[in-house]
Amino acid sequence: MLSSLWHLFLFLPLFITLISGANDQLIPRYHECNQTLGNFSTGSDYRNNRDNVLKQIYSNIDYGFYNVSYGKNPNQVNAIAICRGDIEPEDCRGCLRTSAAVLITERCPLAYGAIQYYDLCTLRYSNDSIFGVMVTESGYVYNMENNKTEVDDAFSKTLGELLDGLKSTAAKGDLHKKFAENNTEVVSGSDSDDTIYGLVQCTPDLSKQDCTNCLTSAFRDLSSSCIDTKACMYLGPSCSVRYDISQFFTSIEPPTSAPAPQPLEALPPKTASNYSTNPHDPDKGTLLFIALLYVK
Repeated sequence: MLSSLWHLFLFLPLFITLISGANDQLIPRYHECNQTLGNFSTGSDYRNNRDNVLKQIYSNIDYGFYNVSYGKNPNQVNAIAICRGDIEPEDCRGCLRTSAAVLITERCPLAYGAIQYYDLCTLRYSNDSIFGVMVTESGYVYNMENNKTEVDDAFSKTLGELLDGLKSTAAKGDLHKKFAENNTEVVSGSDSDDTIYGLVQCTPDLSKQDCTNCLTSAFRDLSSSCIDTKACMYLGPSCSVRYDISQFFTSIEPPTSAPAPQPLEALPPKTASNYSTNPHDPDKGTLLFIALLYVK
């Protein structure tokens, strides 16, 4: 009983965030509790480690991506968080606070592994190895339109060219961010040509090739599931894609140039000896898995 009250108290501020800061972008899109890994008991060391590590993430994330391990086997928890590349750090932390509260207290309170997707962030944890792993299974496709829309060849061709350009840009990103967004106009000769807004992102611990492969797989899922729509979203553990004819982001980066690399800075200081963070070096295969919570 005391343990349950302590966990409620720990995440009470997060429920206040849920109530006072709710908006469309903080609505959870999808979550998955890993049934293969099973559940732990309410008073276990794993639960304490899980709750502590998720709090560590939303308290310390600065670059929009954070991975950390907490505890020792068999109760070690590995966690990853990623935020959409165009949002401010405070919005990122707020999204992850909300995600942690919902995931821990409502969605998957006793699961050894789980992942939850919001529009602005993804949170994932597991007792399994998840760092530096590209995952294309269990992606989630969401149709953003309520009604079917006529999609002509000009729209499909323009969309494909836009997403391919963004894929190339994102894959060239640095160790903090593999992200690209832009818009382009559909030229079909009609008086009401659409403008398509597109966004793609990979977890930055992926290599350039893995990022490319993940987005290529996501594009295939979108093409088969979003045939008659001009607004669709793919959310996966290793990459995400979204396009719409309404602008959903604030800044626009040219798809022909890679985002300017950010200076490498030290990760937040370790606050306890049982915390460990992993260095990023995607091309050497020693990177950590990114942002989201899918579990093998």
